[in-house]
Amino acid sequence: QIADTVIFKNQKLLVIKRGFDPGKSKLDLPGGFVDPGETIEKAAIRETKEETGLDVKLIEKLGTFDYFDRQEKTSNAFVGIITGSKIKKSIEGEPLWVAIDKIKPSDLAFPSQFIPILRTFKKSKHYIQAH
Repeated sequence: QIADTVIFKNQKLLVIKRGFDPGKSKLDLPGGFVDPGETIEKAAIRETKEETGLDVKLIEKLGTFDYFDRQEKTSNAFVGIITGSKIKKSIEGEPLWVAIDKIKPSDLAFPSQFIPILRTFKKSKHYIQAH
């Protein structure tokens, strides 16, 4: 299981420019694998903190997304809001704010995971209310 966090602010999406393979230098959502005994919500919060330096609060589960190009994984995607700390680079990569409509499939580390999450987010009240 994987937990990902979608953070959208000022018409931009928070992404990680990955620091290593697979997908080195490509974009990904903050997130990662759920540890044994950890809830998917706690994993999303922990992974976002590790990768961006930011404290977040999850406000809604966006959905569960299966993808098969990485050994049949499942991503649990959440919408989050920043509650504290400062953004910072990590060993995972560099956090960046990217205009959501400028993201191309070729920019993404894992398009089969990212694109369905992004498509669902753009239909959500969190995206629509921001416009």
